[in-house]
Amino acid sequence: CDGQYIPLPSLQGIAVLNIPSYAGGTNFWGGTKEDDIFCAPSFDDKILEVVAVFGSMQMAVSRVIKLQHHRIAQCRTVKITILGDEGVPIQVDGEAWIQPPGVIKIQHKNRAQMLTRDRAFENTLKSWEDKLKYDKPPLRPHLYPQQSVDLATEEEASLVQMCARAAEELITRICEAAKTNGLLEQELAHAVNAASHAINKTHPKFPESLTRNTAIEVASTVKALYNETESLLLGRVSLQLDPPEEEQLSSALQTVELELGKLGEIPWLYHILQPNDEEDHTLGYGKRNSRSSMFRIVPKFKKEKAAKKSSPQSVERWGTEEVGVWLEQLSLGEYRDTFTRHDIRGSELLHLERRDLKDLGISKVGHMKRILQGTKDLAKASMVDL
Repeated sequence: CDGQYIPLPSLQGIAVLNIPSYAGGTNFWGGTKEDDIFCAPSFDDKILEVVAVFGSMQMAVSRVIKLQHHRIAQCRTVKITILGDEGVPIQVDGEAWIQPPGVIKIQHKNRAQMLTRDRAFENTLKSWEDKLKYDKPPLRPHLYPQQSVDLATEEEASLVQMCARAAEELITRICEAAKTNGLLEQELAHAVNAASHAINKTHPKFPESLTRNTAIEVASTVKALYNETESLLLGRVSLQLDPPEEEQLSSALQTVELELGKLGEIPWLYHILQPNDEEDHTLGYGKRNSRSSMFRIVPKFKKEKAAKKSSPQSVERWGTEEVGVWLEQLSLGEYRDTFTRHDIRGSELLHLERRDLKDLGISKVGHMKRILQGTKDLAKASMVDL
């Protein structure tokens, strides 16, 4: 190894690794961290790991236990001399042959582009699939087939265009902030893509050609983007954004809220953008009359209105249905069935702890923090000392 002779004990084989994965994903080197003798293995450091193979039992055990006593060396070149009269079996990445006696020299030659798993994208895709499975579809106005292809008036098209431009600015701010914050990209990727796809269907130069169907798609996707972004900012999840970035993001969010409020004055868009009065009545929050509060989610207005109308026992009297509606307001509707299945009512909700959420199968840190912060807000509003 690198010109140094290394005597070997009785072995059944030698494995030379250029990546920290062997035999279907096993870390045969026995670890991923640096220690007093060896550096951390890597696929791009031009260093080879040489390990000893004592038998088939060791190969099997290494899949569940990180063995380290079989490490021989880390080096840049390996020279193996085969003595005697018989050949030995050799395989390179699954290709096997019998190698006659002689000298084998192994060294790093070059690099190649490889495909690898993107776990962040997989998590985003799974989150999106869960939303499609559990979230309720957005309400759309009941349009007859002829009405659905009717063109919006010039004034209506202008309002949709202004909303689309405001949404584009919000998307720009989200993309800039996502460069330094992976959570934003993971949580908002689906909403950003859906809104961008809808906005691309608008034609700023020809507002008279905007159909009602396109306007409905723009309004519903931009509203969803607004709700997701505000939920993330107000959900007490530590985004660790720079103050200028957070200020620009909040400013763009407020502009989108203003433009959505204007769209809500269009009769055939009102049913998409209006608040759900039935859910508000169930939770006792009262009606939201002002345009600025039309799109606010629970964490922001709960402190203002729930504190006035909640009695110390109101939350404790909640049933599983009210708890489910509360989860929907936190944009965590995917856990509604889980809470119902475990019969979590208002009194249990107020005393939930982190370990309880883990037992319920909630593993995302952001979701756990959002639920725990929400229960604290409920407790303060109901004057319950936790």
